[in-house]
Amino acid sequence: MVGRRNLLLGASTLALVTYGGVVQAAEPDTVAVEEVIVTAQKRSENIQDVPLSIMAVSEKALEARGVEDVTDLERLVPNLRLDTISQAAGLTLRIRGFGASSNAAIDPSVAPYVDGVFIPRPGALLTSFLDVESVEILRGPQGTLFGRNATVGALSVRTHDPDLSGFGGQFALQASSHGGREGVAIVNLPVSDRFGLRFAAIGSSTDGFVENRLDGQTYGENSTVAGRVSAKWLITDNLTWTLRADYARTSGDGVVANPVDIATATPAQIGAFTFRLGGNTPTLANPPTTTLNQLIVDPNLTDRQTGLTSDLSWEFGEGYTLRLIGSSRDWSNQQSDGDVVFTPKDLLTRDAGFDSDSRSAEVQLISPEGALLDGRLDFVAGLYYFDEDYLISENLNLGSQYCSFVIGAAAPPLVPACNAFPKQNAATNVFTQSATSKAAYLQATFAVTPTIDLILGARQTEDEKSGGFVQTLANPTAALLRAPESIALDFSDSQPSWRANLSWHATDNVMAFVTYSTGYKSGGLNSAGGSAPLGARRLFNSELATDWELGVKSVLFDRRLLLNLTAYRTELDDFQERSFDGVSFIIRNAGSIRAQGVEVEGQVRPTSRISVDFGAAFLDSTFTANRLAPGLPACTGAVGSCPTTQDLTGRTPTFSPKWQANIGGQYTTGPFLGGFTATIRGDANYSSSIYSTNDLNPQGIVDEFTIYGGRITLTSPDNSWTLAAYGQNLADEQYFRMKFPQVLDAVFGVRVPATGATLMRGFVGTPRTVGLRLTKSF
Repeated sequence: MVGRRNLLLGASTLALVTYGGVVQAAEPDTVAVEEVIVTAQKRSENIQDVPLSIMAVSEKALEARGVEDVTDLERLVPNLRLDTISQAAGLTLRIRGFGASSNAAIDPSVAPYVDGVFIPRPGALLTSFLDVESVEILRGPQGTLFGRNATVGALSVRTHDPDLSGFGGQFALQASSHGGREGVAIVNLPVSDRFGLRFAAIGSSTDGFVENRLDGQTYGENSTVAGRVSAKWLITDNLTWTLRADYARTSGDGVVANPVDIATATPAQIGAFTFRLGGNTPTLANPPTTTLNQLIVDPNLTDRQTGLTSDLSWEFGEGYTLRLIGSSRDWSNQQSDGDVVFTPKDLLTRDAGFDSDSRSAEVQLISPEGALLDGRLDFVAGLYYFDEDYLISENLNLGSQYCSFVIGAAAPPLVPACNAFPKQNAATNVFTQSATSKAAYLQATFAVTPTIDLILGARQTEDEKSGGFVQTLANPTAALLRAPESIALDFSDSQPSWRANLSWHATDNVMAFVTYSTGYKSGGLNSAGGSAPLGARRLFNSELATDWELGVKSVLFDRRLLLNLTAYRTELDDFQERSFDGVSFIIRNAGSIRAQGVEVEGQVRPTSRISVDFGAAFLDSTFTANRLAPGLPACTGAVGSCPTTQDLTGRTPTFSPKWQANIGGQYTTGPFLGGFTATIRGDANYSSSIYSTNDLNPQGIVDEFTIYGGRITLTSPDNSWTLAAYGQNLADEQYFRMKFPQVLDAVFGVRVPATGATLMRGFVGTPRTVGLRLTKSF
């Protein structure tokens, strides 16, 4: 509680909760917050005129806050969380506590977009953060304009178009802790006054920070090469075509730190674990550490994606716009885990593959503002098509000690059979899915009076998915991990989404709004292998959202203060939840959730050289129905043990912190040494504790944490050179991001059937990182 009190005390001392360095600050000689333009409603608008809970992050704000990839955005936006797991493909976007991992066939709850194109697998975003012009984070259902997978929000990344006004660009070099190196090159080339090109490329690498005592090696090595070529052609005065082609490749070892959580373990559990490992126990530390003691066998990660986006825009009549947006994206992620039991013994490795090939097309008709009914009515209408072929594969390889250690403990008579059958590719599964989605939408804005607007929107979506799952065993003793299964699967659904919004412009700089909206996330197919055939349980239903929001947006005191506030209440039915049973994952419709809270953000600019920004979010989330949730990890249902299911109705769902907050301050000096200036910035980001396991195991609670960052930037007199020294997690906070039960915990004798407790592990946050960045603009 001390961390939250200190952070909120600092915010209250400044007497407001502001919009955050997420807004590009005005130039040092201007005492005003900047006007920010967004495209959340398919047209360019001042963010303060958009009746949504939305935050926009400008390019300069991204740089000032040290945002280098999509996962850093959570430091800027309350109620936004982004997590990665041991599989690099498993990026999860969460808004207001809700989200879904991309290393499964479940669709995202937060719809990710890059340049107006839906990205079906959020893991692809990890290499898409290049030459970014702005990022928009929309909270609450966005089903009318953003489609079926925006039940709790959307994240929209916009990259730079070619600028036809002149030649320019940027080069940057960066060096940081843990062997971090990065080079960026951006060149804007206007070929003529009607055609231009823009080239952006990045190369980055890190040596990692995961130390392994067993072999003396450092892991977490990663390197990325990515590039994008953009072309803009003004075919006529009214017809514009923008084309983008991108490529990215990431390689490394894919190893992350996930030590044992001894804070929730008993001495008996630690003793049993150590005994079973012959005294060669993994690192036991509290607080969590990035030092491991485990066998890591030839880990390898290769992530590749290519994309093509076309945006053809035709202006006709008296300001109407017809847009055709088409895209194709191919994403592939192949990872060989060094070991998935995370001990010094040679037990089990995994080879996993994810391949997504998607295409989309969207036609938009956008009227000019006030196009109809004597300037009182305008609209956005569209047709949308999307299809994806998705393949997930998994090969489990038994280590040299699997038969003697695992089978020897679980079923000793089967040890000879275990050794007689193949250990490589002992269990193999392949999941395939073909999905199509079609939609039509319309949103209209009607000026009821000169100061009151009514927005009504509707969207109808049809989804179809078909595929299959095949699991085979080359070694029968692998049945402890995976069961043979072969099944064909089909799913289809059709759902409407609605939006009604009433906004009142009390003054030119103050707007209040109330919104009712619904959202829809398609159901689908369970893709993971299990220790028992899932059969009909491989199908899960669609998730539906209903949301009410009440908000106020204001710019006050001669644009020195920007202050926005939103109160909301969201209800999710047939909530899709992905649960881990110690061996595998299964997606199920867990029941219903009610989430309600308040979000505030803003910016204050007391002088031309000082700006302060901050935001906060309060979240009260509860299961209104979840009666057949999985029991705690060690529950067996036998006499003397706890039941294998539990009723979690009335409990708080996972990843739902009651409080989140961020605060930042920035000071720019006057000229010195012939015209140089310096900008000094400090930031803090706080999150209260959360449950991180779907059984709401008390052992899975992740404690509150506060992360501090800072940056000092020296700018040359002509503004063409900058040198920045920066740091993140300056206090070197050691904390878990999420936890999970020890794999094969029963074999290690750490289960407590009477209480359901077991030994837990956790993914650790990034340690302190400092660096230098030199940038040349031209």
